[in-house]
Amino acid sequence: MSARVDLPVVMELCSDAIFGSGHSVPGGEDVAVCRDADGFPYLKGATWKGLLRESLENLSAWGVGSQEDTDALLGVKGWTGLADGRRVRLTALQLQDPPADPEDCFDQRTFTALEGGVVKAGTLHTAACVRAGLTFSGQLECDQEDLPLIRDALAGIKWAGTQRNRGFGRVRFFAGAPRCTKTSIPAESGTCLRFRLRTCLPVIPTDPNRSDGNSTETYGYIPGSALRGAVIESLSAQDPAWFAAHKSALLGDGVRFLDAAPIPDPSRPPLPSICGFYEDKEETTLESVVLDGAFTPGLKRAKLGTFCAPDGETLRYWSARSSGVTRIRRGSKQEEQKIFQVRALDAGQEFEGYILLDDPALAPRLSQALGKTLWLGADRYAGYGKCEITLLESAPRPAWLDAYGFRGGEEPGEDLYLLAVSPLTMLGAGGEPCGLDEKQLGQKLGVARVEVWYCATAMIQSGGYNRTWQCRAPSVRFYDRGSLFHLKCTPAPTLEALRRIQAEGLGIRRAEGFGQVMFLPPTLVEGLNKKRGLEPENGAGCALSPQALLRRARYTWVMEHTGALNSSGLSSSQVGTIQSLCEKAKASGGDFSELEAHLSHNLENRGAVHGARFKQAAELLRGVLNCPLGETLGLESCPDSPAARLELLCLLFDHSRKGRREN
Repeated sequence: MSARVDLPVVMELCSDAIFGSGHSVPGGEDVAVCRDADGFPYLKGATWKGLLRESLENLSAWGVGSQEDTDALLGVKGWTGLADGRRVRLTALQLQDPPADPEDCFDQRTFTALEGGVVKAGTLHTAACVRAGLTFSGQLECDQEDLPLIRDALAGIKWAGTQRNRGFGRVRFFAGAPRCTKTSIPAESGTCLRFRLRTCLPVIPTDPNRSDGNSTETYGYIPGSALRGAVIESLSAQDPAWFAAHKSALLGDGVRFLDAAPIPDPSRPPLPSICGFYEDKEETTLESVVLDGAFTPGLKRAKLGTFCAPDGETLRYWSARSSGVTRIRRGSKQEEQKIFQVRALDAGQEFEGYILLDDPALAPRLSQALGKTLWLGADRYAGYGKCEITLLESAPRPAWLDAYGFRGGEEPGEDLYLLAVSPLTMLGAGGEPCGLDEKQLGQKLGVARVEVWYCATAMIQSGGYNRTWQCRAPSVRFYDRGSLFHLKCTPAPTLEALRRIQAEGLGIRRAEGFGQVMFLPPTLVEGLNKKRGLEPENGAGCALSPQALLRRARYTWVMEHTGALNSSGLSSSQVGTIQSLCEKAKASGGDFSELEAHLSHNLENRGAVHGARFKQAAELLRGVLNCPLGETLGLESCPDSPAARLELLCLLFDHSRKGRREN
């Protein structure tokens, strides 16, 4: 197998470009461009992959490479996910040397349609353009032997984005020196490997229960099944003979990949948000229905995010950050092309997970397969899924067991609280999924009788894909993670029995991380009566940048005042005249004299009916021009100048005139 290398790539804009995001901005441009969390433009990895495919196909038509090379490097329709060493992986292209203000990266262009040589009514629309001269950078991972063909294909990319027939999107690509990607973090032998990974790119662990034909939703964590698939694929490719000899151990329940959960605070091991809590409308009272099967009338289900960490009487909670993008599924026929949305876990987040092993000698091999870089989830060959392993070490057990479970010296009583840390179902006597089998659970606990006294649960359907047979696995109904069971045991079990079940898990599909449970002490569950959201310590990605807040406030203000302007009775031409005077005032550095004279003339010298139509618009203009911009937009502070106030008004006039017919 050829060595894998990372190839740095730079794209320079030789002209303005429109990297369409597939949607418009209410109150702003009709054709919006792709922006990151801070408002800067970028080129999606899927778009870059499409440009690379187009260039490779051109090369094959000219006798350089072949269609087989293109398919091997970029994949084909109907690909089942089997390992293929030649497949290219690439990142999005991010802006190099971004300016202080993201708006400095953009211009706005206005377009209309012509009918009979004149502008067609209702066709005015605007597009945001990324300014020429900006450079973007990213990385491409490929086999070393494919580097010459990849370099030729990159050099052949001349255009990117939309509106190319109007001169937008002329680009140049440059490739740097390749770097070897083979790195790993060694780990000692052990029965529990703890790892942390950081998402370098957005990751799409697809949640089929919430996805449909027009949208793909993501889990709020990285499933153990995704980690298992990546590691097994790497092991089978690195040393096929060793993998064949150890295949049964690796694919059985002797190696269990647990879900990797977001960790905004590394000192608080994450648990899935516990079911069964209710709160009042003010969110000041927290009660659990699992204690005695009842709660105070009038309460509603508590909002507890996706993960939690008990902290005395307070339940701290949080969720992973995620965001969505709009994409176009292109087919050979027009009816096969449709717009759909994809939601992904944001880049820049830390996740922590565990691999449990019955054979500690397998740990070094698994750490080698994890490597330093790991690609996970859907579309990992189209600009998604790149993760970096930041920590890999041997641990005695998952941290949440020590943080929230029974401690040494504590003896369990007859009342137990069983928490499903991952989806859970056991098989009944007939071999069918049955949820929680009290008889089997009693045998594992070593007690005569176990009863589920009260419970609070959620349910999910989970299937899978068998790569060996290339078919879907049967869908099974599970108790979802966070389900809580109040058990009555006769007699009380031993602490050793609880720890054995926590180490081995319960039920089916434990190799994929399913069936992971823990027993919570009654004092912990019964003492929780408050909640509090937990934010990441560094605040990265949790709040919008000042520039993004300003942009959102401007568009919100435009949307709120468009109706008032349209209802004033002014025609499109009258609004256009006012806008032209605002543009002239902006160009002159803030000289409002001509604009004020125009307003005064129409208010006072053209009759009462005509003046009434201008009154509302004049009040709006004077209110904006004579008021600090931050006060107008409802912001504590923002850059302010006469030009900035006039620009806001022009944005309002543009949006008001779209779709209006001349009176």
